[in-house]
Amino acid sequence: MGAFIGINNSSISDGILKQVNINDKMAIHLGAFYEFNLSEKIKFRPKVIFSQQGNRDDEIYGSRERFHKSSYLNFPLNFKFFEKTYILAGPQFGLLLNEEIFYPDREGEFFDFGINFGFGQKIKGFFLEINFYQGLTKFKDKVNYDDFIGKGTNTLIQFSIGYYIF
Repeated sequence: MGAFIGINNSSISDGILKQVNINDKMAIHLGAFYEFNLSEKIKFRPKVIFSQQGNRDDEIYGSRERFHKSSYLNFPLNFKFFEKTYILAGPQFGLLLNEEIFYPDREGEFFDFGINFGFGQKIKGFFLEINFYQGLTKFKDKVNYDDFIGKGTNTLIQFSIGYYIF
């Protein structure tokens, strides 16, 4: 069992790793996890995470402004492979807690589902991780901008530092 905190770089992308916009607008996440041994080299590692997501920039397109700043309660159901230097992979479910949004005609889901993949390094009782998340559910079904994405899914890069409590 342990806890962690970190920074996010998130965007609304057009499907799996398409049109990912990495920018200088960071957000935070924090959470807790527990590890269940499945074998000597494989563990089940569910987490609960409060995460700030969305396109954090205020973007101006012509005379229109659009932005999306949201907060989610995410539940990654990862499998951890190996111990000291490790790989994480698994599905993630998320529930939209709140949003500050300006997109005309927003239609989409308030439940998020996607895939996680990450790497970590354990250093004594601490760890460092980098995780990549690609949502599969549509945040946005229709978009009124010719130069913007047509689908709209959550894409997230997270860097975390954590501590094993026990």
